[in-house]
Amino acid sequence: MIIVTGGAGFIGSNIVHALNARGYRDILIVDDLEDGENYKNLRGLHFIDYQHKDDFLHLVEEGDFDGTDIDAIFHEGACSDTMEYDVNYMMKVNYAYSKALLHFAMGARIPFFYASSASTYGGGAHGFTEGDACEDALNPYAFSKLAFDRYVRQVIPEARSPIVGLRYFNVYGPQEHHKGK
Repeated sequence: MIIVTGGAGFIGSNIVHALNARGYRDILIVDDLEDGENYKNLRGLHFIDYQHKDDFLHLVEEGDFDGTDIDAIFHEGACSDTMEYDVNYMMKVNYAYSKALLHFAMGARIPFFYASSASTYGGGAHGFTEGDACEDALNPYAFSKLAFDRYVRQVIPEARSPIVGLRYFNVYGPQEHHKGK
């Protein structure tokens, strides 16, 4: 099984589409369909199950996935609204949730691919190289993503399976309509 958090979102649904194109159907989509629009990104996709993001995290923390054959986790789920200024909310959704999934993946030796953001570089005045010299979070979203990137750097020496963070720059394309912005 492959798990895609944020699977109904723009990037996540495109990952599911790409996996389907390669013959994968054993996919668990994790998301929050509350807004009533992003479910449209799931039309035409093949997956074995859907779980609400909070229910999924609870099951992970309770050990319900222990021993499950999971080939990879694509963690694309997050609050990506750069106009959200509730830092506690951002840290809960984008940092603490990500840490819980990371530790689950590390413990089970599951490859973990996660969405970071180019916003971690701030305005880019110091360049675009990973490391303190170039990183400058200018809003709560960027701060939450940068905090997780830095956490990953601390724990990666303990990893026994791949951990990959992708700092996306100005993504756009199919399945983005649900944001309405």
